[in-house]
Amino acid sequence: MATRTTKNGSSTKDNMDAAALLKADHRAVEELFEKYEATRGSATKAKLAQQICLELTIHATIEEEIFYPAVRGEVDDDMMDEAYVEHDGAKVLIAELMEGDVGDDFYDAKVKVLSEEIRHHVKEEEGRGGIFA
Repeated sequence: MATRTTKNGSSTKDNMDAAALLKADHRAVEELFEKYEATRGSATKAKLAQQICLELTIHATIEEEIFYPAVRGEVDDDMMDEAYVEHDGAKVLIAELMEGDVGDDFYDAKVKVLSEEIRHHVKEEEGRGGIFA
């Protein structure tokens, strides 16, 4: 496969490899959300929620500090701005989950809303014309 250098100096091959790794992260987090939804035990739910939050925090950091800057200029600015705002929304829920307890009011609802937000975000990133396209 031929590589081409993008406006910011990275190669398209490098961006494709990074996108493949980030997509694998998406699948892993989707699986964790499914496990959470299927789990009834509080201790297991707590561990899964903490793992979800950790995985999403790492993933968002990689996207924001490495991947997004590498594709800026290659992707529509409005789409990039929306991705950052969606990350900010997820970070609010992640912080509340990390500080909370599985027995708290609305804990399960927060996990559910986070799952839905992430599902939407992933669909936009991976969809036709998305950041990973």
